[in-house]
Order: sequence, then structure tokens, then C-alpha cells
Amino acid sequence: MNQAFFRKMILCNYGSRCCLTGLPLPEVLRASHIVGWAENKENRMNPANGLCLSATYDAAFDRHLITFDDDLRLVLIPSLKKHYTDAAFKKYFVALEGQRLLPPNRFGPDQTLLEQHRNALTLSCVSA
Repeated sequence: MNQAFFRKMILCNYGSRCCLTGLPLPEVLRASHIVGWAENKENRMNPANGLCLSATYDAAFDRHLITFDDDLRLVLIPSLKKHYTDAAFKKYFVALEGQRLLPPNRFGPDQTLLEQHRNALTLSCVSA
């Protein structure tokens, strides 16, 4: 029940559009937790701990393959560009690198939580 409310809140905050691509298709949009549901109980329902991402980018974000910098621009982990060189990858990921997130209606992403996400990304790069 709480996750359904979180989803509704995040989609509303981003006008039911992917905050990276602008895709307005709610059926493929996800309410992505910046810091995961299981990792941070205090911020589970915090709208500043959520991004509205389409399913592909949600999966990449959740697996720490992408993140966003202090200016809310897309960052890819370095190993992605080394291992994935085909045209589709370049179109859907490399072409968006450095792109800024679309602004939310009310609650912007919490910078401290984004920093925690980036730190987890750095750790996953080291262990890979």
C-alpha cells in the first residue's frame, strides 16, 4: 500500500513523465527510490527520495550503472562505455550522458541521498 502511494506521489511530482527522457507513458514509468526501500526506512516515503524514470533507466539506476551528479546530470559508470559499444547503447545511454533531469513540480531530489547513491555506484565500480 505504501509503495502504491509513493508511486502516485512521484509520478504526480514529475507530471507522469520520465524525468530523464520526458516519456509520458505511465505504464512504463517507475517511482525509483534514490536510496532503496530496504536500505533507508526513514526515507521510504520521502518524495525527495524519488525519481520518475522509465523502466530501462530505473533498472540501470537501481543496479548502480547510472547516477546523477550534483547538477542532476546523467553519469554513466565508466565500465559501461568500455563494454557496450553498439548503436542502441549509444542511442539510449551515451547520447544522454550529461543531460540534466527535468525539474519536478514540487519536491526536488535530495542531494544527500543522491550522494549516497553515487557512493554506492563508486563501490560497485571498485568491486567489478
